[in-house]
Amino acid sequence: MAITTTINGKSTTTYAGMVVYRGYEIVQIMSDVWEQWAYAIVFDPITNVEKKIYAGEGSWEADVDVSPALLALYVKFVENERRHKQAVCLWNEHNQNITAANTLRIKLHELKKLRRTYSGRIYDGCWDLLKTKKFRSKFRESLATQLREWLSNPAPKYNKPFSWRQEECVQPYC
Repeated sequence: MAITTTINGKSTTTYAGMVVYRGYEIVQIMSDVWEQWAYAIVFDPITNVEKKIYAGEGSWEADVDVSPALLALYVKFVENERRHKQAVCLWNEHNQNITAANTLRIKLHELKKLRRTYSGRIYDGCWDLLKTKKFRSKFRESLATQLREWLSNPAPKYNKPFSWRQEECVQPYC
């Protein structure tokens, strides 16, 4: 079987043998060929260099240019990518907080205050209390009212809106 590699309309060397794998890199084109022995044919279109690499002869990758200017550009690129990902994560978290505050009908700073105070199962129970519109018991309705008043108070008297017994009632069942 003949292999013809075409780059930008220009045809390169044709190889005899059965193609096992063909991969494309930014700079190189590689084909694994099986004739009598398995080997890789690597063609670099920039330098017009091709070589055969047999098993155990090392890497098929091109020599890397690590000049200080190129390394500085790479470090700058990686740092910009990290900052961009961090900004996207912060933006998504902020949007999720706004959506959650709107769902619970509370302000954003009140939601953050609730998250700082509680976590885990008690937070889930507080979420259920704030989300519920029609209560089946007066006790749970009074807990929700107590929680809303504590959240809206800028300087509450206590660190937490519930006593430890009320927290036991707020936690959802497993």
